[in-house]
Amino acid sequence: MTEPLQPCRIPVSAVWAALAEGGRDFRRHPGPAALFASVFAALGLGLFAVLAAHDLHALRLPLAGGFLLVGPALLAGFFAVRRVAATRPPRLADLLGGFAAAPRGVWALAAVCALLFLIWMSDAATVYSFMIGDTRPGADQVWRFHAWTSLMGGVFALIVFHITAFAVPLLLDRRATLVGAVVASVRGIWTNGPAMATWAGVLAVAIIATVFVPPLLGVSLPWLAFVSDLLYLRVYPSRPK
Repeated sequence: MTEPLQPCRIPVSAVWAALAEGGRDFRRHPGPAALFASVFAALGLGLFAVLAAHDLHALRLPLAGGFLLVGPALLAGFFAVRRVAATRPPRLADLLGGFAAAPRGVWALAAVCALLFLIWMSDAATVYSFMIGDTRPGADQVWRFHAWTSLMGGVFALIVFHITAFAVPLLLDRRATLVGAVVASVRGIWTNGPAMATWAGVLAVAIIATVFVPPLLGVSLPWLAFVSDLLYLRVYPSRPK
């Protein structure tokens, strides 16, 4: 039986250092990662336009928060770009190759994330129908709706964060099975409570804020993905050769 992976402890300062280093990595070779992220920027603009056309503006925040649930499914491509960039300028083919080479465990986690996203949007729509319905909502109704849905969405986001934060890169590096990677991810987060709570807060604020301005996703998605990879390598350093 394979010995369980043991996480290293990191300070909160490691999060800020990773944010700075991830930003430098992105600035060196922004092309492929920014191009890929622009696809989701365009998708976000389209979805917001649909909500506006149906006068469902209050659902923009739940939709933005829902991106936290599906974001981990995009990491394989961004990780491939950052690691290739250490030796040569990355190409779009490298990013697509990251997805092609991803093991089945990564796709299983992506399916779980997609399912939770669908459940979340269904729940948000149900709450919307009860709290707002077909009426033009007042500010107090919108505030209560956002308060309740933020609590609900936070639960889903925490689940996804725990099971994917380190599991996706561990699976991509083939250092664990699906179950072992998920267990290691949860262990890594609880071992580094303050640092991981800080990282979760940064992720939530940055993603939700930039989803409201979709063109900024071209920067925020690859930057945060690079930071995620750097933190993973601090908590679960590569085995010595």
